[in-house]
Amino acid sequence: MDQASGLDAVLRERVRFGELFDVYSPILTEKQREVCDLFLSEDLSISELGEALGTSRQGAYDLARRSLERLGEIERSLGLIDLLKAHESLISLIKENEDVMPGEFLERVRRIEGKLTSERGGADV
Repeated sequence: MDQASGLDAVLRERVRFGELFDVYSPILTEKQREVCDLFLSEDLSISELGEALGTSRQGAYDLARRSLERLGEIERSLGLIDLLKAHESLISLIKENEDVMPGEFLERVRRIEGKLTSERGGADV
């Protein structure tokens, strides 16, 4: 793997963990939330994370690794990120094709979508 593709993989992983953190942060412990926020949102290095937490670099690394692993475990158990992405894809498909859908069908889809989005606070069809 060349350096550019390695950098792309690291970036994709950080984005993925950022998505996981956005969705699952309420489930984490206070310490895990703090570590993930500093590492993912504030973009602190492991050394800077150790300083902020008042621990060694190794301690900060272990905390970050365990916290990120926990996010992955939660997603594997619940699968909400993939479900949300599938939902967004379905909504895009409906919007792209609503001019060819029968009116009654489209109205039913909009009612269902309205229920789903009001429960999660998103935009509707």
